[in-house]
Amino acid sequence: VRCEAEEILVATGVVPNTSDLGLETAGVELTERGYVKTDMNLETTVPGVWAAGDVTSRMALETVAAKEGAIAATNALKGEKRSINFDWVPHAVFTNPQVASVGLTEAEAVRRGHACDCRVITMERVPKALTVGDTRGVLKMVADAKTKRVLGVHIVSPIAADMIHAAAYALRGGLTVEDIIDTVHTFPTFSEAIKFAAESFHHDMNKMSCCIE
Repeated sequence: VRCEAEEILVATGVVPNTSDLGLETAGVELTERGYVKTDMNLETTVPGVWAAGDVTSRMALETVAAKEGAIAATNALKGEKRSINFDWVPHAVFTNPQVASVGLTEAEAVRRGHACDCRVITMERVPKALTVGDTRGVLKMVADAKTKRVLGVHIVSPIAADMIHAAAYALRGGLTVEDIIDTVHTFPTFSEAIKFAAESFHHDMNKMSCCIE
């Protein structure tokens, strides 16, 4: 995929605005970069004090911050131990084409001890992409070689940010490659690329009709 641009912006991340809160006085520990240290339940190093959002140094996304705020409030007020599984959190870069991802990359899966099995298909295999005349992009599916459970999906396409939600549901539900294949998809849609990637674990998609189950 080739992307043309007039200028390139290198975004190096955000800096937490915690320096003037006096957290050290309360005994709340910070990292070297000023992030608030928390456990997976968002409780800080001081029992009874919680932190949520970008100050916790995890995923600096609005959606994550909102979810963490709700979880921190629930844990604080109800004494629960809720947390976020960040492997299930999708994220996207709104370039043209878009880039979206959820779950583990192939390298991350290997580091966690998975025997990895991966497939890549191009958007040229997706009827909807052909119909609208925009076949830019690829989709990579990462699965455990033994269980065939889907571990990650990574997409480049004109609407990757919309497509990634189906993959997030698959990871959240612990679906396997077979589960995705057995699910009836709407035709023609860009999201069919996820099913085609699953089918490519068993077939050469270059020799398959788009409509064969």
